[in-house]
Amino acid sequence: MMRSVFFAMLVSLVLFSGCKTLEPEPALPLPLVIPEHFSMDAGSDDAIEDWWLFFNSDELNALIKDAVDHNFDLKILKAKIIQAKAGVAKEEAAFFPDFGFSMSGQKIGTQAKSSYGSSSSYDDSHSWDGSLASSYTADVWGQANAEKQAKILGLKAATHDLRGATLELTSVIAETWIDIIAARNKKSILDNQININKTLLELQKLRFVNGKAKALDVSQQREALAAASSQVPLLEKQERLLLNTLVFLSGRTTVDNFSMTTSVLPEPVPLSRVGIPSDLLENRVDIQAARMRLISSQRTVSAAKADLLPSFKLTAQALFSSGHLDLLFQNWVATLVGSIAGPIFDGGFRKAEVSRAKAYTQEKLSFYAKTVANAIRQVEDRLVSIQKQAVYIKLLEEELSVVRLILKDARFQYQNGQSSYLSYLIAWTSIESLERQLVGEKATMMKERIGLHRDLGWKPVE
Repeated sequence: MMRSVFFAMLVSLVLFSGCKTLEPEPALPLPLVIPEHFSMDAGSDDAIEDWWLFFNSDELNALIKDAVDHNFDLKILKAKIIQAKAGVAKEEAAFFPDFGFSMSGQKIGTQAKSSYGSSSSYDDSHSWDGSLASSYTADVWGQANAEKQAKILGLKAATHDLRGATLELTSVIAETWIDIIAARNKKSILDNQININKTLLELQKLRFVNGKAKALDVSQQREALAAASSQVPLLEKQERLLLNTLVFLSGRTTVDNFSMTTSVLPEPVPLSRVGIPSDLLENRVDIQAARMRLISSQRTVSAAKADLLPSFKLTAQALFSSGHLDLLFQNWVATLVGSIAGPIFDGGFRKAEVSRAKAYTQEKLSFYAKTVANAIRQVEDRLVSIQKQAVYIKLLEEELSVVRLILKDARFQYQNGQSSYLSYLIAWTSIESLERQLVGEKATMMKERIGLHRDLGWKPVE
């Protein structure tokens, strides 16, 4: 009778193992409309992947490589990838049987007397026990496979996270490098302007002594010199803070033994063809990571549904016992058990887990849609910024040309006594401000172009 029951269980296990597993959750439609094209384009060349090489700077290339090797955030993400790989390995273990052993031994000593005054007798015994046990749960409904696929997709998402962070780091390093150069250029312009203001102050003093200038003219020039000089600490602070940022991004904590010699702004990165919005689905690693996590959540739903169904398990065990160690493996009992287990009543626990998994999938779907929409918005914003920034720089250059003409006329009229020194000073102060502002706006234009390549998701440093 027992043999018949056991045989029936084995047959059931084989039959159910051949059954079709639960179908994976169907792909969910993206809850947003992707436009067919962007509102404008940037350039006409093919995609520029290694965009930082256009700066032709060995210093920048070295900074980027150093940061990629030592940045703290990238190290954290690399550790997460190792964790994700271990998670996949743990899920793969479910496809193999467990196998274990145990060994024990004991000694029992007994001392007894048969009557009062008689001598005691001592007796001892030894016993040795061992066991081997193995169990295997068949993945009849595909639960283990769904959980494994979820972990694999999580690993892919973690890999995309690393690539995205590397691209972001590359861009930030380049932008910080440009900001430092811009700060140094502003400082150089300011130093030159301070020297000119000092010369003008000496000239005004001399003109005052000779009766050709008023005391107010001297005071106004002193104020102009003081205003220019007061900007020096701010630029020095900006440069030092940017250097600190660059050092931290490179995995260091101090600027000691760190040098950056570039002091001239490079030519801007060429603009390439932007393409169409749907290209972002493949080019943007954050979108790919969000998609992997969405699919992973769908696998979790499949695993939760499979948990509602019966499970099939085989268990084998061998027990060894003897009073003599050398005879231990001569006395044994072996058992082989097949079992079917399934929920009858669990208070709705498993159904609640299915509902939770489905809601989690909806969360990941909304996050995926948000990531896509945000990527499209970032590119659109960047295109507008690049276009308007170029117009703004052109207008600033025109304004600077006009103010220089005004300065020339104001100087001529002042020297001929036709206007006050204040008119000349206002024009000169405007030139000082515009020259420094123009450097900053050109640096902003370079960073906008770098940002466009980042928003398009093109290749980071490996």
